[in-house]
Amino acid sequence: MKKVLVIGSKSEDLKKAFTLLPQTDFEIYFSHDKKDGLEIASRYIPNLILFEFTNGETDLRLIKKICNSESTSQLPLFVISNNSSFEQQRNVMELGVDDYIPAEFIRLSLLNSINKRMEKLGKLKASINNSLNSFEEESIKPKRDDHILVKIGNKLKLIKFTDIVCIIALKEYSKLTTKDNCKIVVRKSLKNWLGVLPSNSFLQIHRATIINLEYIDKIVRANERTYTVYLKHIAESFDFSHRYANIMRHTFPS
Repeated sequence: MKKVLVIGSKSEDLKKAFTLLPQTDFEIYFSHDKKDGLEIASRYIPNLILFEFTNGETDLRLIKKICNSESTSQLPLFVISNNSSFEQQRNVMELGVDDYIPAEFIRLSLLNSINKRMEKLGKLKASINNSLNSFEEESIKPKRDDHILVKIGNKLKLIKFTDIVCIIALKEYSKLTTKDNCKIVVRKSLKNWLGVLPSNSFLQIHRATIINLEYIDKIVRANERTYTVYLKHIAESFDFSHRYANIMRHTFPS
């Protein structure tokens, strides 16, 4: 099944494009943050990219990066837009995209154009077979150990470890809180997190809690045996268990 990364907003044009792609042939993922989409594409190599053009010079710069990047330059790239002006089409096509499809021609042209250009992937088959992984969060193997790619419905979000404030266990799931106070539930146990997080930045303080040391605001002694920690960007405080309080004493000797 071909993996399609759709980069753009939740517009009617994208919804129309989505309904045209047979779900028996295409596995479709969305990134509504275009900068995130660019990074996801370069790290995880989808079979093709569908990019919604909405923002003039900013989008032109992002498309140029996709077309010039070593990891994405040979991937089929399709641009859809509600602007059918010849000048904009020329500006986009000159960057090296495979096709520019005005919104009014999506129904007539998109699927046919995609099918014709999928043969491009044959040139990359040998190199992609070793690196192409499922977009499913549990099976993804990042090229760099500085982030996690999570799947929320059919939307992808790339989260850098440096943006994670804390992680709370929810049985076989866990809840991330990021520095912008975004809370995301992912199918990953705390044990699995400990295997991928940098040990010099993260500390388990309870069987159900991991914190990022960079976001510690203050640590207060709760009693003779344990402590309470306050983190930046979130109002909630967290208590060390007795077991992990001993680890904390070695980490932060008084």
